[in-house]
Amino acid sequence: MKLAGSDIVVKILEANGAKYVFGVPGGHLCKFYDSLYYSNNITPILTKHESGASFMATGYAQVSNKIGICTGTVGPGATNLTTGVASAYMDSIPLLIITAQIGSSAVGKGGLQEATGVGRTIDHVELFNGMTKYSERISSVDKVKETMRNAYRLAVNGRPGPVHLDIMANVFATEFNTKETELSEKINRLPALAASDDITRAANLILSSKNPVILAGAGALNSNQEILNIVEMYSIPIATTLRGKGIIPEDHDLSLGCVGLYGTNIANKYLRSDIDVLIAVGTSFSEFTSHAWDSRFQPSNALIQIDIDTWEMGKNYPVTIGLMGDSNLVLQQLIEAMKQESTLSQLVDSSHILQMKKQREYFHDEIMLSDDMPLKPQRFMKLLRDSLPLGTIVFGDIGNTLPWLESFFLSTMPNTFYICSSLASMGYGVSAAIGGQIAAGDQQVICVCGDGDFQMQGMEVATAVNYNIPVKWFILNNQSLAMISDLQNLMFGGRRISSEFINPDFVKFAEAMGAEGLRITKPDEVESVVKEALQNNRPTVVDVLIDPNEAPSFDLRAEAMTRAWGTSAPLFKKLKLLPKLIKRM
Repeated sequence: MKLAGSDIVVKILEANGAKYVFGVPGGHLCKFYDSLYYSNNITPILTKHESGASFMATGYAQVSNKIGICTGTVGPGATNLTTGVASAYMDSIPLLIITAQIGSSAVGKGGLQEATGVGRTIDHVELFNGMTKYSERISSVDKVKETMRNAYRLAVNGRPGPVHLDIMANVFATEFNTKETELSEKINRLPALAASDDITRAANLILSSKNPVILAGAGALNSNQEILNIVEMYSIPIATTLRGKGIIPEDHDLSLGCVGLYGTNIANKYLRSDIDVLIAVGTSFSEFTSHAWDSRFQPSNALIQIDIDTWEMGKNYPVTIGLMGDSNLVLQQLIEAMKQESTLSQLVDSSHILQMKKQREYFHDEIMLSDDMPLKPQRFMKLLRDSLPLGTIVFGDIGNTLPWLESFFLSTMPNTFYICSSLASMGYGVSAAIGGQIAAGDQQVICVCGDGDFQMQGMEVATAVNYNIPVKWFILNNQSLAMISDLQNLMFGGRRISSEFINPDFVKFAEAMGAEGLRITKPDEVESVVKEALQNNRPTVVDVLIDPNEAPSFDLRAEAMTRAWGTSAPLFKKLKLLPKLIKRM
């Protein structure tokens, strides 16, 4: 049968389970969208900006564990996609990005928006080459099938990540003889197992250890059951990275919470003192996680690292045993080996962990109970957690929102907390939550963001209204880019510049978009307003007025920043921070 190239693209998308395409059509994409018109399986989601499309595709991929798909037309449509694509690349989230290109006959002639790299034009393929696993131009319709299969295969195998296809306008329109069976192949992830000898060695090291601990990152998000089995079978405590938050419930006796610059006191203390075996699962030991690569994260006896990516293995700390493979499969291997090598026995006294957590105010910091006005963000996090159903999915955003969530919002179920933190793109959560809600179905999705975050992507509230996607946005309103103003206060003598602004009325903004607008000004309003937001089944913006003078512990981040500048904090600044430093050691 003869099919246009755009029809072939759509059929391959359908065969691989695509349900949604996020984007903004342009002239050169219209043939592709016309093929989507006839699809019974794929719904296009029209966004207000292509950056919103790439963030929504990211959120959809995070929640659904499927590939997120986004599109942009030639030129500005493609360039607008890049921030979300770069974020997904750095956080290993699989996306398929489809961009349109001018027709082959116009290349090099000055066609409108040409982006082939010929003459004085940008090149889509080169543009995305540095932020995807694969970036390719399809210039002939007979190459559509094999190129799309290659893209899918690369997106889901090895370390997942985004892939990009740039498709010439004439390829979308040209008909090609093909068989239906050639378009129905589904590309799946290939299982990756670790070497059995290494598994046995790792099992013996863990079983002979005196003080082991697990550190789980985003690469372990789909391994929560296997990790929980090891934690409970052998009473091994666990800390997570920010992106791994909630892999096991943070209210579990053996959970230490997040480790890192804004992590819990107990996690930061425990992982840097007297650990003999560290089992690192799907973590890169990034700057934030490792306190700028603190040498104390190196265990005294053995570092066992589980990862799918050879680049991460031993990158920042020497590895005793590297177990290459999918974390859930490798952990299953490890569990079986540990069962064979020894009868079940507890390695760590859990009562000792509970005592340490109590001493270090694990999610029980006194300020979380404060009824002071203006509303303390720490207090809001506790009240929000207490008011949300346990299965609520939370998308965080960047800036001071991140440490408030990391340290004061208790994550009690796996796969209910998402953030994109490697590139740290402001506004990610505002749009990603929409894609996440589409993937989640009846499971409620909320976004907790700063006012600066919201103003970068807030127009996408209209997208949620257009499709009746009932996301709830909680905006921490302090009329500033708070992380920047905090840094300026601490390191620049309070010389704040380009970090403060006047917000619009977010309630009126929401209403103008067709959404519900609510406001929280004091602690005793949180429960009732959250309840109202959750029950209205509409996109809802909640303006949360928080104390603008409340700042997260900024000591170690400031130290990291000064190292990046090649300087050090003045002595009086270090002395001022000494009480905080002692508490966090």
